[in-house]
Amino acid sequence: MEVGRLINYSPERYLACMRALRAAYGNDQINRDPANCQSFGAKLPDSTLCEPGTDVRVLGIGSGSGDVDSAILKKLLQRHNSVYNRVVEPSEEMIELYKAGVSEDTGLGAVKFDWRQQTAEEYFQTKDPKDTKFHLIHAIHVLYHVDDIHATLRDMWEQLEDGGYILIAIKSGKDAGAKLWYKLWEEFGQGDRLETSLRTSDDVKHWLDAKGISYVTSDEDGFAFNVNISECFSKESEEGRKILDFLTQTPHVSSMPEIRSMALEYLRRNSSVVDGKILHKRKFEVIVASKKGE
Repeated sequence: MEVGRLINYSPERYLACMRALRAAYGNDQINRDPANCQSFGAKLPDSTLCEPGTDVRVLGIGSGSGDVDSAILKKLLQRHNSVYNRVVEPSEEMIELYKAGVSEDTGLGAVKFDWRQQTAEEYFQTKDPKDTKFHLIHAIHVLYHVDDIHATLRDMWEQLEDGGYILIAIKSGKDAGAKLWYKLWEEFGQGDRLETSLRTSDDVKHWLDAKGISYVTSDEDGFAFNVNISECFSKESEEGRKILDFLTQTPHVSSMPEIRSMALEYLRRNSSVVDGKILHKRKFEVIVASKKGE
């Protein structure tokens, strides 16, 4: 059984399901919503990240098409003259979209870009141990899909400059959808949950706590979105099947009656009906960890 392993089962199916979910938000490019992107920039610490006259060094893990990156970079440029931005992104298509956006955005002229078409694992395994350290490292909705979440967090921490910050966005452990993941795993999961995509802010915070790393979190409404899941309750709806696959991170849930029934019952109990639509709130958490100087 492939519970929690949608992207492993089929990256193509994963992308199709993600597009269906985004369409159900009423905005098929939720990351392009300016208010949402700026919310991430607003979480950057106000304290100085580097010495005057030097570049702020930023590392983005899984930056996608760069929409959130752009908001973060512009926030940094409000306080610093220049930024060195290393982009780690495995998709050539996403990098090309990112580059196209940069070429059209005059507000990013003081940013020096370093493009790395690699997965997080490839990047951290091939980097020189004496490589650049960064003042800010961010991973926005990426840690679901890295091979080993603990190893990736460790590698990010090791590349962080003293006094620097790590910014992570991930599904909130308090989210109803996260509790559905836990319930699915308890009843149908096989193996180690952290080897699947069913990872939440709780897993990140447990690692930080174990390492004695200080952090602050935020999961206010600026990081919550309502998704119309009405189609999930129609057996004939292919879009509904895709949305349910994404919400459970499990391929072809509709062909598994027991899991489908449990997931739909849970979603119905944890959703609201507005104007005849069944709306389910998805909530994310932003975690900012700081590295104290030795």
